[in-house]
Amino acid sequence: MRNRSRMSAVAAVIAVSALIVLAAPAAGGTTQVSGTAVNNVNCLPPVGTPPANLGDYPPIDLTGSLDGCWYTYVSDFRLHPSGTYQETGTETFVGCLNGSACGTFNTMYTFTAKFTPEFAEIHGRCQHAITGGTGAFTNASGVILFKDDVVNLLFNYRGHINLVSAARRMLAAAGSVGSASGGDQSQC
Repeated sequence: MRNRSRMSAVAAVIAVSALIVLAAPAAGGTTQVSGTAVNNVNCLPPVGTPPANLGDYPPIDLTGSLDGCWYTYVSDFRLHPSGTYQETGTETFVGCLNGSACGTFNTMYTFTAKFTPEFAEIHGRCQHAITGGTGAFTNASGVILFKDDVVNLLFNYRGHINLVSAARRMLAAAGSVGSASGGDQSQC
């Protein structure tokens, strides 16, 4: 009887694994992103609602792989005598990835730039590490890089987002069950 239980557990793990292999490209994994963004005080996300606190800068309206609004909250900044500026903080994105995976994600960011003595930006860039989110971005990770285009007054972005799919969560749960069954085997 115990052999049948073990065989059923193994069959269940194999079935879940097969589903994950078939569903993984559509439901999760690492996705390369790129596009452009501009400051837009009237930015409205395609889904969801903006946060109550819109941040320390005008919202950023993203197009391309990401469609939505980006809200920035400054934690610390420094302007060095050389004209180099450094800033850190957190952000919230409300919108969609490739038109289908929608929700919010949060980042921790570092921004560096060079300015003239009159505080005109010469160049700037920032790195945004994704720290999680809601909806399709629950447990998301990845990095988005922005580069300022000071001539055209826009931001070019690129990077990657790793979505943890429901199928992968099922596999993790099945693996836990399989591990528990494995513990029973050593008691035989």
